[in-house]
Amino acid sequence: MTFSTKGFELADWQRQAVTAWLNGVDGRRGRGTVEVVTGGGKTLIALTCAARLSEETPNLKVVVVVPTQALARQWVESIVRYTTITRDQVGILGAGKRDSLDGRRVLVAVLNTAARALPEITRDHDPVMLIVDEAHRAGAPKYSRVLDSPARFRLGLSATPDREEIGEDGEPLSYDEQVVGQKLGRVVFSFGLRNARLSGWLPNYTLSHHAVSLMPEERVRYDTLSRQVDDARDGIRGLGGDPLRARSLARRNDDLGEAARRWVSVTGQRKDLLYRAAERHRVAAELVADAFDRAPNSTPPRVILFHERVGEAESLRDELARKLPGVDVALEHSGLPDRARREALSKFASGASPVLVSVKSLIEGIDVPEADTGISVASAASVRQRIQSLGRVLRRSSENPDKVARMHLLYVDDSVDDLIYGKADWSDITGEASNVYWKWEVDREVPEPLPGPPRQPLPVEDEAWSAVSNSTLPAIWPGEVTGQEYSVDSTGVVHNAFKRLIVNPQGVGEMVHALRADRGGRFRVTPLHRLVIVWDVRGESPTPWVVGKLDEPFLVADEVEADTDTTPQPDAAALLPGAEYLGPSDKLGGTFRLSKRGQGAIERAVKGGREIADTGGESEQAENARRLIDAWQQLGTPISRFYVNSFEHAWFEAGGSRRFLANVVGGFKWPE
Repeated sequence: MTFSTKGFELADWQRQAVTAWLNGVDGRRGRGTVEVVTGGGKTLIALTCAARLSEETPNLKVVVVVPTQALARQWVESIVRYTTITRDQVGILGAGKRDSLDGRRVLVAVLNTAARALPEITRDHDPVMLIVDEAHRAGAPKYSRVLDSPARFRLGLSATPDREEIGEDGEPLSYDEQVVGQKLGRVVFSFGLRNARLSGWLPNYTLSHHAVSLMPEERVRYDTLSRQVDDARDGIRGLGGDPLRARSLARRNDDLGEAARRWVSVTGQRKDLLYRAAERHRVAAELVADAFDRAPNSTPPRVILFHERVGEAESLRDELARKLPGVDVALEHSGLPDRARREALSKFASGASPVLVSVKSLIEGIDVPEADTGISVASAASVRQRIQSLGRVLRRSSENPDKVARMHLLYVDDSVDDLIYGKADWSDITGEASNVYWKWEVDREVPEPLPGPPRQPLPVEDEAWSAVSNSTLPAIWPGEVTGQEYSVDSTGVVHNAFKRLIVNPQGVGEMVHALRADRGGRFRVTPLHRLVIVWDVRGESPTPWVVGKLDEPFLVADEVEADTDTTPQPDAAALLPGAEYLGPSDKLGGTFRLSKRGQGAIERAVKGGREIADTGGESEQAENARRLIDAWQQLGTPISRFYVNSFEHAWFEAGGSRRFLANVVGGFKWPE
């Protein structure tokens, strides 16, 4: 049984997106992520992908995962309106509903509920197509289980797929490195703001960047917090930690964890101060008033304002109401009852409330009536979020083909708030002529023009490598830091971001050691020239260095599963310590360290510290510990850690291979 689309025609570029997704990733048909500018018809592209797939895959069932209840309702209406699937064939999981795929063609699931329930629901159905709207949201740790739902075909949708520029460990992660990119498939088609404007898909627009000032008392507080941030960073370094990994270090229960938590605390306070800067609201109100002054009397403007915090958004709404007597200002955020939120959107749609203040929730996915002015009053340091907020204003208008949209981005001058301009070239994203820059002095009603952005993005890899390729390495890296992240331990073993062993490490440990006192740590490999980039955290601010160049791309070792029906069990009695190990690569028996204390010791991590395996007595477990320590000492090879698999074989990694250490059937004996 197939279904088809109805009531619309795709543009040429949208049809190209459908074809790219159907062709898939690495030979797997029907996989990948489609990156399309907000307002580019992601829903219609996805429905066409599903309809085309149903023609060649009978009895296809479709699951659509969305981040919010409002977006779930919107998807249901779109499915019924634009396909031959009837309303009774569409179920909802979440938003008070507990539907499943039984007896239905489509299930629309809200992400928080889907993360818990969807893997079980789809397990008994095949073939299934999984569509994840706003795909970057599904990469968050508390939601990522939804990506484990059995599905033969997978489509990610996003205006910009990177969940955040900063990953869980405080380091940037590319989409392909993240769980969501691995599970849904890499980006197979991209149609961004610049493409959309050049093709005529978007209306003409201007993008104004406004530098606002801190009030004198705010500046004093900001400078104090910045010194505390520097002190906290120095405290992390003094304990041997890397400030770039402060958020992950904060989970530790020791002095280093305490120092990292201090850093997290004071940086949070500084961010909060910037969000609350008084001039943000004053300047935003001036921009709204200007929009009304510009508009014809018969056609008032439609203005959307975006904020990060509910309390500040409510205060801004009140300030706008005072500034614009007679103008109804609506408020929409996730803390309001659904009825109040729908009423706010309805009043904005009818024009009864020509001004709408929103907190985050409106940025992703929800279709709102056409607006001609958008103001990002405060936003996270995320290029993705800024671009998504642009899309709320830059929607095409069939009724007004001459529409000119105006978008305003506010940032606090001379603060970390302007770091976003070092992350991306806005001229490259939107087109050079689109961007203008302004500076607002405290209490001034008219801004002064600025020649350009407060920061410039660093050179791309090709340009940066041209500048340093003839230098003796290590050398300071002058470009942007891109590429996948890896780690090397003190013995030279290399892993990728997913803890997978690299079989051809190419001496990268020595490259890292050329800059750092120790031989281990994290590094990146650039995508074009395979340059090894390491951060030096010893100075006032972290500095990237290029320490070497790989001869060939890294290769990942195959995982060996412990399926006894297909995996032959190695003869442990015939294996010598250090021999290549071809058995299972699982670590179900535990991860352990070896130390030189006493005559040698086996350690494992426990809550609050470490404990040591018993080597005394005649028990089988004590004998296992002694035999393993003897094997290690005979090898004379540094081993940072070893693992016990489901066959109860102890193995370790050396260079780019797995090596046998000892047979430890029965495990070890630990303190009571």
